[in-house]
Amino acid sequence: MTRDADYNRDGRGLSQFEKNRFFKGKLMTPRDMEAEQTYHADRLQTLNRFIDGAGIVYGLDVQSITETEDGIDVTINSGLALDECGRPIVVDQVTTKTLPAPSGDELHLFIQYSEIAVETVPVPDTDGAIDEEAVPSRDVEVFELTHREEPPADPTAIPDLDLSDLDFDDADPRTIARTIAERYHERHRSGTADGADPAVYLGAFERTPAGSWEPASDGTGQSYVYDHDMLFTALVHHLADTDNPHRTPVQEQDKERPDDLDGIVRRLDAMEGTVENLERERDMLAQYVLRKTIKDRVRFFETLSERLEPYSGEGARLAREIAEVSRDGLDATPDREEAYRRHLSTLMDRLIQLGEPLEQVVTEESLERYLKSVSRLQSTIESDEPLLELVDAHDQVCEAADSLDVLVDVVPEA
Repeated sequence: MTRDADYNRDGRGLSQFEKNRFFKGKLMTPRDMEAEQTYHADRLQTLNRFIDGAGIVYGLDVQSITETEDGIDVTINSGLALDECGRPIVVDQVTTKTLPAPSGDELHLFIQYSEIAVETVPVPDTDGAIDEEAVPSRDVEVFELTHREEPPADPTAIPDLDLSDLDFDDADPRTIARTIAERYHERHRSGTADGADPAVYLGAFERTPAGSWEPASDGTGQSYVYDHDMLFTALVHHLADTDNPHRTPVQEQDKERPDDLDGIVRRLDAMEGTVENLERERDMLAQYVLRKTIKDRVRFFETLSERLEPYSGEGARLAREIAEVSRDGLDATPDREEAYRRHLSTLMDRLIQLGEPLEQVVTEESLERYLKSVSRLQSTIESDEPLLELVDAHDQVCEAADSLDVLVDVVPEA
């Protein structure tokens, strides 16, 4: 027994979210309770569908497939997946399921969302409203393993995005980001598609001559969610690769190397032009990143100053000075690493001094986090660490300042 079909809609269309309106004296019926669950489930699943996508988020590796008298035993690791409807599929421990034997020597494994009813309880006298004498009182969200003879249509398809007609040579990063988002939205977010496959693909397997099952050498790979950590890690590694991140040649090479002076000069000129373009792009990106870190610092410490004002005038003053000095640094447009390091050095004394008034008004744990982040930033500046390390240490200070927890019932300074 499962919930009504309306509770977990299998389509991918959009619908308005409907929630309970509570008031004193309202009679709560099963319909109201189901509406409350539906509201939260629909919101979560809609965000999952359109922001995170579908596929494996974590784990769910297939450990083994073993032939048995009853079929095949499939063992998978614990993990998490999202299906096309946005529903989370959880496997909380290594699990073995028995499936019917496949008819051929190739199979494709899928995992999908399901529910089971548990905890049967007696039904009180309802004047005949319910025929059963006992019904389950809980539904547990579980999973089902299935296999098919054919793979899904294309679980690893990458959305196409044609930007060949655009000129990004003189565009700033914000314009580039907006243009890419607009193109993607026009191409892939202009409508909804119904009839989504609710199963998540776990991979292809084939029977070996010895009778065992192994991952198919030419099979389609597992379907993964492109989660935020994955994309951010790829971006950081790309930005940190200053050699040649796209692994492209400097220019199309001649079939024969030039053996005259004019040919060598032309090749050197082309290489110098390419290097100049790369340096210009690197400088533009560095300027954008450095200015953004300063803007974030202004925002975080202005907010901190307002939070400290009722409890510590000295703390509020120092936080406000940090924001003002940061804003002055932003007006100076530090577009070089050296200028950025000097700018941070001018703030170190105030960042350190802020720790003393914070002792009286914030929790010990949040203060320790702040002091550690300031110490790391100071060490990074003094040891002349790479720019990415410096920016990361700076962001850690801002995050620590933002997460400072003011103590309850603090007595304001006289």
